[in-house]
Amino acid sequence: MISVPISPPASPADITKSKPEVKLNKGHTRAVVPVNLTKDIERATLTLAKAFHESRANDYLMKKFANISVHEKVSKMRINAVLHYFNTEFSDKGGEIVEANDFDAVAVWTGPGYHFDQDLTNDPVFNKIFFDDLHDKREQLLQDVDCYYLFIIGKDLSQPEVRGSVRAIFEHYKQRADAEGVALVLEAINEHAKSVYEYFGFKNYYTFTYGVGEVDSEGNPDPNGEGFTGYLMLYYNGDLPGAKDV
Repeated sequence: MISVPISPPASPADITKSKPEVKLNKGHTRAVVPVNLTKDIERATLTLAKAFHESRANDYLMKKFANISVHEKVSKMRINAVLHYFNTEFSDKGGEIVEANDFDAVAVWTGPGYHFDQDLTNDPVFNKIFFDDLHDKREQLLQDVDCYYLFIIGKDLSQPEVRGSVRAIFEHYKQRADAEGVALVLEAINEHAKSVYEYFGFKNYYTFTYGVGEVDSEGNPDPNGEGFTGYLMLYYNGDLPGAKDV
């Protein structure tokens, strides 16, 4: 399945020693950031917890996936425990957890032939939006094209001086997708995430809302709340078979 291999886990010292240099304009150099498979899920979750510490949309999704009421007060520790559970599930079921720059950025993927159905929640409205509708739209767009599906990606925001980690992960998977003739698929959970993914070559094919009538834009319970806006985004080196029908 993998035509462009992921590096095995490396220590920080090994990564520093092994980084090749790429020549830029005017003689400047930039180190190539290795992308490493990891089984250190606790450390991966720690990076993602830092990345999504202020994300009300992520808090809402973790609560919904774990069947926790939006009215219930939930600590960040509990939110992160839910995230950790899903990271372990993806790992157990053949997903790929990768890191770059010594866990400065972490991503969780499933690959072609290794996708699995996530358990439905106890909320049929949420299930329709996040499982049924998104599944149908992906099928419509991809048809016979397989994909790498991104469950989550995040950068350690406490290290703003460390650069290039997220780019390394996306470039790595774009190269793999191109070589294998498959797509990359993700859902951006807010406008800022959408703009980041667009920067890395993804296109939005479907805009949807979630949490409407449950929460406001900050995730506070509100029966008249506007909820959040999400985007189904894909990268594919070519014309998606079903894009003309969207």
